[in-house]
This record gives sequence, C-alpha cells and structure tokens, in this order.
Amino acid sequence: MLCKFRMVGCVLLGGIGLVGAFLWLAGGGRPVSAASMLTPARALIAIQFDQGSQVVHEISFTSPISGLAALQLTGIPVETYDFGGGYAVCSINGVGCPADNCFCDPTHFWNYEYWDGSAWQGYMVGAGQSSISDGALEGWRWAEWGVGSLPAAPQLLAAQSALDWLATQQSSTDGGYGSVASSVESLLAIGANGFSASDWRYSPASPVLMSFILGKASAYAQLGASNSGKLASGLSAAGTCWPSGAKSPVDYYSASTGQFENGAGPQSWAILGAVALGETIPVSATNYLKGLQKADGGWEWIPGGFGSGTDTNTTALALQALLSSGEQPTATQVISGFQYLDTAQNDDGGFPYDPDSLWGTDSDANSTAYVIQAIYAAGDSPDSWTISASDPISYLLGLQLANGSFEWQAGIGASLFATQRVIPALLGRAYPLAIQSLPACPTVFLPLVSNSSGAK
Repeated sequence: MLCKFRMVGCVLLGGIGLVGAFLWLAGGGRPVSAASMLTPARALIAIQFDQGSQVVHEISFTSPISGLAALQLTGIPVETYDFGGGYAVCSINGVGCPADNCFCDPTHFWNYEYWDGSAWQGYMVGAGQSSISDGALEGWRWAEWGVGSLPAAPQLLAAQSALDWLATQQSSTDGGYGSVASSVESLLAIGANGFSASDWRYSPASPVLMSFILGKASAYAQLGASNSGKLASGLSAAGTCWPSGAKSPVDYYSASTGQFENGAGPQSWAILGAVALGETIPVSATNYLKGLQKADGGWEWIPGGFGSGTDTNTTALALQALLSSGEQPTATQVISGFQYLDTAQNDDGGFPYDPDSLWGTDSDANSTAYVIQAIYAAGDSPDSWTISASDPISYLLGLQLANGSFEWQAGIGASLFATQRVIPALLGRAYPLAIQSLPACPTVFLPLVSNSSGAK
C-alpha cells in the first residue's frame, strides 16, 4: 500500500458554509461489518480543491473509524471546530477558514460525500459521526452547495492503482527511475497527487527521489529551456527546493526574440516551467508561441525537425502554456488549437500523436493524456468530448492493466512512460501542477523526515 503524501506546495482550500452546516453536525452513518473490526481495512480518500482537480490518498485502519478520522489519517493537516454536537471541517492543509471563524466563506464549504457504487452521494451525517468500512471511497469537495462533482470512482481508482505501480518501479539503490528524464516524469506524476519527492522512496531505508534529482538536475537543465521548464514544473509540484547551479527557464529567455528556445514544444515547456516558479511571462514570449501556430490550428515541436508537422502533443502543451500565462479560452488561437484536436480525435475516444501520420494514426495513452490536460486547462470536461459513445477518459481506462500500469497502446504491455503521463490527466491536473517560488537547495541535501503512516 502506498502511504506517502506531500505536505508542501499543494494548496487545499478549506472552510464550511452555513448552508451545509447541518451536514457536519448530524449523527448516524453507514453500517460497518464485523469483519472490518478484526482485520486491516483500506479506504480511499479523494479531495477536490478545485473543480476538475483532485488528489487521492489510500489509508488503512483496523477498527471502525469516522469519516473525519479517515481524513486525518491521510496526514494532511485538518482544522476543525467542535460545536458540541459534532465537528465542522474549517480548513485542510492550513488553508481556509480558521477554527474561530469556521464559516468565514458565505458560499463555499467542504462537501462530504461517498461513492455508493455508481454515483457520489452527499452524506446526511457529520464527518465526526459517520462510520466507514473496508473498501470505502470518501470524497471531499471545496465548492458551493450542489455545484460540481468529483470524477467517477473508476477514474480515481485508476490513478491510485497507477501510483501504486509507479512506486514499485523506483530504484531501491539511487531513488531514481533510470534516466533523469524518466525521473522528472515521475516528479510530475507524484506531484500531480500532492506527493513530495523528499518522501518518495522504494522502502524506508532507500534513497528518496529528490536525492536522485539533485545529483542530476544541473546537467539536465543545462540541455535547454525545455528540460529546465519540465524540471521546474516537476519541482514546483513535488520538490522542496531549486537545485544549486541548475539553469531556470528564465535564464534562457531572449527579450529580443521572445524565445526561451526554438520551437513550440520547447517554448511551451519553458513557459510552463516559468509559470510554475511564479515568474511573469513576457508578452513577447506568448506572441512567439502564437506565431508558431500552423494553418490547421495545431503546433509542431520544432519547425523542420524530424517528423515535423503539427501533432496533438505539442498542440496540447502549447494550449496549456498559453492558458497558464493568461490567455483566455475564447482567444482565437486557443479556439483554433482545440478545433485541431477535435479533428484529430478517433472514434475510440482517444487521440493519436499525428492524425495525418504515414506510420499510423491509432490512439495512444500519452497523446490522449496530454489532450485531457489541455481540456481541463480550458475549464472543460473530457465528458464533453464523447465520440461514438466513448470519451478520452474511457479510452485511457481501457489501457490499464491488472497491476495498475498503463499500456501505450492496447497489446503493447506495461509502459513506465505511459503510466507516468496518464496520472496527472486522470487526476484532472493541467500544467503547471503548482505555482510557487522555490528556495535554493542546501549544498548537502537532507530529506525530510517521513510523515507517512507506513512504508510504500
């Protein structure tokens, strides 16, 4: 079981509105089986801190517990207020309403829900009085009453299973995932779920992922703005500091050209990385990216490079870069980009790398995941991209194997790269995953003391 969670940088908004106060103060709960009182039980806690963006945490327990206790077992700080007849959740992870003013937001509060096997249902009981059993799926949403919804359970369970499988692929000797590039992809995957690279390790005695990254970061970021931007995106979400000597995306920026690096792909990753570190993106940088858009609405990685021509991956990244830097979803370039993606979608709900490729136009997990992230970035839902009774999420779920890993395409077998790529998409996370400035890492990196409730 994976029992890791990130305590820095992933903001979970908190508070409870007066409209829903009665939900937290009533008694009762669902029945708990006698077996769950005697044997270890597991439950999944899903927390949505923004519509379409959520994290999932698996917990274990050996006796009947309340929903509030289950939330606290995730290790995420929870601030509550005791009304005498029950508890109200005021904030999660230290952000939200303080306990002495628990109803400070008149419209938003933490909706408390459970999955009944086919749909999310609102609790008519207090989180302090509810009782959960083995296999329960609990949901928390910071939202207005009756507005929005968590994704269906299969999507969240798929993300959790993929994270569990990813954990087994980590090196027990150096904390990495083989190459630096693959390790950075893992940064993005675990950061999407709020896990820290300073806690992420194969076993309690193994090196953490952050240690591996620090030893390689400077050379990796030196290879170009694209690498630096991807590193920045990963570290802002899953890291604790910026590696000494590593070039940041802004170090590559040219005011005279607007370029971080030649080509839409590298430019997009550089913009996303700069945004992730809290930098303001110059207008010339976004204008340069806009100017690379092709007549069909798509973008290509590098003009004239190998396999040149528009593709879904670069287009999805360019859209996320533009949207993250302040471009509106109604902007002409953004609309044209999504029109290109619309024409590229296959009848299975997925997306190919290049819909006009001579080497095959079948859908694949990586391309579909990137497009899903672009859809979320624009405030849309993958459900609205249903075609021939399928949608992008359904296509991805069909590629998951029994061990939790994902195939790149059906029949190919488990793929580390595909599994890393789909996790942020399943969690509804667009790039950048988090925005925060990072302090410089110390010369000697000492990983944080593990705050997990058990080993991976």
